[in-house]
Amino acid sequence: MYGLIFDIDGTILDSMHIWIKPLEDIFKKYGYDLNKIPKEKKGEIEALPFYDMCEFLAENIARDMTKDKVIEYFEQAIENAYANDLLPKNGAVDFLKDLKKKGYILSVASSTDYKYLEKALKRIEIFDLFDFVATPDTIGYNKSEKDFWEYSIKKHGKFPDNLILFDDALYAIKAAKREGIKTIGIKDFPWNEKEWDYIKKEADYFVDEISNFDIENL
Repeated sequence: MYGLIFDIDGTILDSMHIWIKPLEDIFKKYGYDLNKIPKEKKGEIEALPFYDMCEFLAENIARDMTKDKVIEYFEQAIENAYANDLLPKNGAVDFLKDLKKKGYILSVASSTDYKYLEKALKRIEIFDLFDFVATPDTIGYNKSEKDFWEYSIKKHGKFPDNLILFDDALYAIKAAKREGIKTIGIKDFPWNEKEWDYIKKEADYFVDEISNFDIENL
């Protein structure tokens, strides 16, 4: 039986706007266009843990803002959204509950800090479906790094080709595939629309909604 790894933002939660819109706005304010950055570099930025991303912005984009000011800029919107507002994507909760009932081991692989994920996943009552949660702030590695996926592989206790990642981000799909993990690309328009053709080529499978994937026919 496969071990199943789930990204959260854009895959389980309809939440990418909470991250991307403020990121696009801060780039635009300082004369840059996030969407014109090469896709690999854009993926690297989006893969950064929250505090590393804020440091990157303070040092490279918003040069008149300190790291603490950039953190404050994001946290005003983010913490409240995860605690109170963000909703699961269509069919995602029932999909996860059904997989759990069938005996699959589920885990999280996210770039978002654990403290935010925990609030959202508990609020929509799916936190306990996951056997473990891997985030850069808890394990010390980013999703673009080999060690991140080696951690998940070891925790699942399976060979990589017996693991499946569900993710909406090209960089994460590519990184997991390099370690031998099977990948399912999830459409999350408009946020991954510019990457979608690349995701379809890179991922082993792809679906418009996570609930459309029939794992029994894999």
